[in-house]
Amino acid sequence: MRKFLADYIKKDGNRNVVLLIVYLVIQTAAFSILLPNFMTVSNFQNLMRQSAELGMVSIPLAIVLMTGNIDLSIGSVMGVCAISMARMLRAGLPIPAAVLFTVCIGALAGSLNGFCVAKLHLDGLVATIGTQVMLRGFCYILTGGRSVSGLPSEFTRVSKMYVLGVPISFLLMLAIFAVAIFVMQKTRIGIQVHAVGYNARASRFSGIEADKIKFRLFVMSGCVAAIASMFMLMRFASAESEFANGYDTDTLVAILLGGINIAGGSGNMLGAFLGLITVAILKNGLNHIGMTATYQQFIVGLLIVISAVRLPKKRD
Repeated sequence: MRKFLADYIKKDGNRNVVLLIVYLVIQTAAFSILLPNFMTVSNFQNLMRQSAELGMVSIPLAIVLMTGNIDLSIGSVMGVCAISMARMLRAGLPIPAAVLFTVCIGALAGSLNGFCVAKLHLDGLVATIGTQVMLRGFCYILTGGRSVSGLPSEFTRVSKMYVLGVPISFLLMLAIFAVAIFVMQKTRIGIQVHAVGYNARASRFSGIEADKIKFRLFVMSGCVAAIASMFMLMRFASAESEFANGYDTDTLVAILLGGINIAGGSGNMLGAFLGLITVAILKNGLNHIGMTATYQQFIVGLLIVISAVRLPKKRD
């Protein structure tokens, strides 16, 4: 058992997986002792609903990071998609049509990021900060500073649907994560993504179309952000200009804690999932304690710094 654990930790990103499991046990036990209402069914259902959207958008961001890029526009893409969908539903558009158009809007936003990074060869940080600010400004234009509400009940009640006590949004997030873990660990696509992250130029000589992979990943990120925005819109039953603001930071904290290397090439999706659960439980517990958003932001920032620390390798 000891040898198995030692061999497991040596593999890519697995050290963070083991550390996060230990930390999750300690964190959950601490909140259970401090908060009598923490270990309740209703609290965990609420926790699953809140973490579902964050988990969905963490998946494509983790894969984008593995290629050595970054997407900081996720929150703004979610905002544009949610506001657009809310306006379409208020205008009387059928729900299936509104869903289709919203996913197309997300894909269009992702295509813009992909074009800037893969075709114009802009740095992902610069490109997505630009689209982040631009799309957030578009959110203000769409809303005119007012929230968009009055959505049909047949749309909002989906967020209250459960399967064996588990919200359907959380089940969808788990399904997407399971597919992502399989694809990244067992398929040719996962190998190519890691190869691009390790060395994009060398991967081109190996016949891997790095630019095409990057473009498709940004489009996927936009589509998943659109889907996540729908479930978040169902929960809140309204959309305003600051919708999903800050999701960029929360997703980044989750996947960096999970061991995804921001420089690209290393990390695994199981670690990203555990990082998500860690952040979700932490924020839920801090909310129960009564900690203000200001102090929570400080802790989230501290986690980013801690997650970026890499211990020096031993020299012979």
